[in-house]
Amino acid sequence: MDESSLQSRLRFALRPQHGRPRHWPIFIAAAVAAAAGNVHAQAGADEQDVNFTGPLVSSAPPLPKGLLNIEPYLINTQVTGRYDADGNRRDSAGVSDDWQIAVPIQYGATDRLTLAVTLNASYAPTQGGRRLTIGDTRVSASWLLAEGSGPHKTKLTGSVRQNLTTGQHDRLEVRRVPGPTGSGANSTTLALDGQAYFLPRSNLRGRAGLAFRIPGAHAGLRGESAYATPASFEGSAELGHGMVANLGAEYSINARWVLASDVVYEYEDSTRIRGRGTAGVVDQTLPSSWRVSVAPAAEYHWSGSAGVIFGALVSLDGRNSAAIVSPQVAVNLVF
Repeated sequence: MDESSLQSRLRFALRPQHGRPRHWPIFIAAAVAAAAGNVHAQAGADEQDVNFTGPLVSSAPPLPKGLLNIEPYLINTQVTGRYDADGNRRDSAGVSDDWQIAVPIQYGATDRLTLAVTLNASYAPTQGGRRLTIGDTRVSASWLLAEGSGPHKTKLTGSVRQNLTTGQHDRLEVRRVPGPTGSGANSTTLALDGQAYFLPRSNLRGRAGLAFRIPGAHAGLRGESAYATPASFEGSAELGHGMVANLGAEYSINARWVLASDVVYEYEDSTRIRGRGTAGVVDQTLPSSWRVSVAPAAEYHWSGSAGVIFGALVSLDGRNSAAIVSPQVAVNLVF
């Protein structure tokens, strides 16, 4: 997960559906994709003292003009349980793990404007083995709102992110896919992100972000879907608002190694399902959900333009959401 997110959707898909989670790991792909473009940072007098790739989740400021950043992620998601309506954690048995691929691509159109696209795919088990399935796509634009000239080198960025429904979200009973890989809703997310440096060598970098999905996006539904509808159903889902808040930090030990971590809060408002099934008219509301996770990671840099980050997103608490452990690795390349 972003650019997927938060970043496919900055999808706030948290609720278990049909005995397994709605394919919320695409949210992780989007969310970590939001961290793409984390080019190396210069600190102090020596440019080689500090390099940063970026935490797994926190978003980066716009790239310098003409710079291209590609940061493919490989993500394994293991569902270890679920948080019920009262927030109690209950273990889950027999739930398969999923693999996701997220490829965020960013380009600095100007020194203040960065344009990006994030491609997502899932490689998950089916009855005949595993199958690679395309997920939702996200396009985004980020604008540098303000930049400080002091030692903290503060930056404030505003972003608009649009989810495109290239994944599978309904008619799952007839599709050769292991589960939903998209939301079916062309939703729009607005985000505000900040960054600053600390300590004498500027070898501690902090980031904070808040992303808000505009409510009212609709998804047309036929048959079994990401919204727990049965095979006989035909109708639609209206999404409420969603939110992701994150706080990240990176500490550079030397020019090669960095320790990083994020704390992430996800919230999904209630979703209204309306349509018809074999039992007649359907008008129901899926309850709201939330989850708090932590994402410790380590970075290794071959140079100022190439590095790798590896870690895991681990849920700590939640309600009406999946309990997960999600190891992931990404290679950051700047051209």
